[in-house]
Amino acid sequence: MFPPHRSPEPSGLGAGLAWGGLQESARRVIYGTPVGDGKQSALSPFLSDQNAERVALALCRMRGAALKVGQLLSIQDESLVPLPVLAALDIVRQGADVMPRKQLNSVLDAELGQDWPSRLRSFDYEPLAAASIGQVHRAVLKDGSDVVMKIQYPGVADSIESDIENVRRLLTYTNLIPKGLFLDRAIKVAKLELARECDYFLEASNQKRYKELLSDSEGYYVPKVTDELSSKKVLTSEFVPGVPIDKVAVLSQETRNYVGSREFPKKFVDNYLCMVVACANRDRAGVLEMSRRLGFLTGEEPEVMLDAHVEAAFIVGVPFATPGGHDFRANNITHSVSNLGATMLKYRLTPPPDEVYSLHRKLSGAFLACIKIGAVVPCREMLFKVYEQYDFSDDHSEVLSNTG
Repeated sequence: MFPPHRSPEPSGLGAGLAWGGLQESARRVIYGTPVGDGKQSALSPFLSDQNAERVALALCRMRGAALKVGQLLSIQDESLVPLPVLAALDIVRQGADVMPRKQLNSVLDAELGQDWPSRLRSFDYEPLAAASIGQVHRAVLKDGSDVVMKIQYPGVADSIESDIENVRRLLTYTNLIPKGLFLDRAIKVAKLELARECDYFLEASNQKRYKELLSDSEGYYVPKVTDELSSKKVLTSEFVPGVPIDKVAVLSQETRNYVGSREFPKKFVDNYLCMVVACANRDRAGVLEMSRRLGFLTGEEPEVMLDAHVEAAFIVGVPFATPGGHDFRANNITHSVSNLGATMLKYRLTPPPDEVYSLHRKLSGAFLACIKIGAVVPCREMLFKVYEQYDFSDDHSEVLSNTG
């Protein structure tokens, strides 16, 4: 049964953390701060494996909120989020509690009316999949069409504010998150994103729009929404068989190239595209100028921060730096960027712009997927084809010194 209140027991958790923190502090005084764990070891005496595991267990009780905050923090520098917490979040992503049949029927009755079974030929009570805010069931319509029904867990939408505030309190109290990761900004964006994700009317509208926009695009297929069996907390769509990401690696090299999109403000896209070009061309002046325009920098940062920021940008630009296919598996740049993370966290004066929290999460996922499946992609050619055909709002060429 999914309880209406999922906040951790503060007294028990706090006592456990305090005792664990005291033990860790004493250990550091006696034996010194360990050097093998690098940046993570120096963050806080609360950052022992035992305490991180206590926090991780508490985060697991707040599935959607914990995952959302974890996603938004890890896209900045995953190496600085405690490993046991990352592991716990991965467990939450992979597995989920299943609603009992009685509770599932109550949700469907409330959302679709008590006659919903009469509109189906069959309904499979065994979930096809389960995630942070809901679970998915297969069903067959009266006309024989196969569909899937995504059903939101009860209480998730109503508890967004309290759950995310509980996550904030946990992470603030334990000092597990470095100041430079700007937890407050991640919390703000998490609330907005999770509220949108809980609105299945909005998701259905977006799904219909994507279906229309991609109707003439080869290689894309967007499932049809079944409106009469959809609501704010239930989304019914055409069932379309797919291939899990783990199985994609066995497909042909040509097939392993894929892309996704989301709409962003025109000015942001203008500046972001120029930023990527500057990264690809190792154009320091261009990186700094576009970073200020986008809001990554204020213009008041010390030189050591600017150097680290530019170097990280150049590393991220490696896939676009040279002509020909970029082998993602052979050129893993993740660790190179994380080595600069401590400097940037120490001297960063402003959080990233709101748009990049979701954008970089998607890009990070795509990047890791390319590594996983061994994709070899002509990134530079693709980038400059887009750049040359893109309709900018104004002239950006003056800030890019090595275009082309």
